Amino acid sequence: MCKFQKEKIKQLVLTCLALLLIFIGYFNFNYTNDNAEIIEVSARDNENTLGDVELVSTEPVEENFESDIVPNDEIEETISDNYIYRDNNYFEETKLERDRMYSEMVEIYQKVISNQETPEDQKMVAAQEINNITKIKNEIMVSENLIMNKGFENVVILANNGNIDVIIQSTNLTKEDIAKIQNIVTREFDTEIKNINISEQ
Repeated sequence: MCKFQKEKIKQLVLTCLALLLIFIGYFNFNYTNDNAEIIEVSARDNENTLGDVELVSTEPVEENFESDIVPNDEIEETISDNYIYRDNNYFEETKLERDRMYSEMVEIYQKVISNQETPEDQKMVAAQEINNITKIKNEIMVSENLIMNKGFENVVILANNGNIDVIIQSTNLTKEDIAKIQNIVTREFDTEIKNINISEQ
């Protein structure tokens, strides 16, 4: 085989390879384009249009079927949230009612003091009662804050005739917890443990 024929065969092989590469490139280009995003030019101006260009996705739309069945853990969580809300509501309402009662008592004593026909000794008694109420309110506020700082979520204190009721938002008070609460209340109210009643809510 002469040199000339070898060169011709070599050129033919190279040409075939070039055509094969072109064919593969063309096939790959068309296949890729089939899965690409399509940008269509549209004169419509809607919420999906940017100027005159509307973007259209070729990805399939997945149907979103949501089940009405709620998992047990979500039901328990909802019940728990409602329970906590009711508990918090109890503490808030009790505090509001207690403060309203104190405000009404102070208002009555202030009217007694401001009444010119009231004897001086009764005015002094009314003034002393106002001081007592103010003192009790301060003792309650300080005690509640200190108890909550010990890690209890909520607390309300009701004081009546030397008896002090402490209601804690808890279901498992330990002896240590009770001792902490008693220490705070006895110190702030300057009272004895026998006058303190601690209960859970």
